[in-house]
Amino acid sequence: MSPTLYLDAAETLARNCVRRHVDRTGLTWEAARDRVAEAFGWTPGTLYNLLRGRLKKLDGDLRAGLTRYAIEDIEHEIAALTRELECARGLGRSEDPALVRRASRLLAQAQALHAALTAGASL
Repeated sequence: MSPTLYLDAAETLARNCVRRHVDRTGLTWEAARDRVAEAFGWTPGTLYNLLRGRLKKLDGDLRAGLTRYAIEDIEHEIAALTRELECARGLGRSEDPALVRRASRLLAQAQALHAALTAGASL
């Protein structure tokens, strides 16, 4: 993967982590970005620069922090979606089968992304 594509993939992954943090916590984008940067083991400015396309390289420590957090974040999302799916199924299949199918699709997508990350396919 070229360095530019590598940084683009890292930016997308980091942006998705921040977005999920905003969704879970209700924090502003900036506050969530700073917390996620801390969870990556980065300074807030490093994540800011990555998201703005200003980061020139992603060394091993930066990559490791991003990948570790992203995998944990996706595992958390999978667990939450699994619980939600079980609740939806428990309410009755006749309630809204389209919603249950959608939840199943989202869970499958999250599991596929997790598998790709743990195999090292994205970064």
